[in-house]
Amino acid sequence: MELKLNKKYDLGGIETDTINLDFDKLTGRALVKLENEYKKENKGVVFIVNDAGFNAKVAAYCAGVKEDDILDLAGKDFTAVTQEVMLFLN
Repeated sequence: MELKLNKKYDLGGIETDTINLDFDKLTGRALVKLENEYKKENKGVVFIVNDAGFNAKVAAYCAGVKEDDILDLAGKDFTAVTQEVMLFLN
C-alpha cells in the first residue's frame, strides 16, 4: 500500500514523499518477533495493536526503513502511516 506523505522525507536514504507499506512481507513469525521486541522495550503496554509506537515498528518493517525514519515523520504523516498499520492489524 503506497501512501502519499505531506512533504518529502529521507526514508532509507531516499528522499521521497511516498511510503510503501508492503503488508505482504509481514509474516506471523515477523509480527510475533516485532511484538516481543516492542514489549521488551516498553513494559506494561496492554493494547499493543492500538499503540502508535508498535504500529511505527511494524510500519518500518513493512516499508524496509529504520524505525527512527517513521518516528521522525511530521505528526500528520506519522498518524496517517500508523493508522494504516492499525487498520491492517485489526
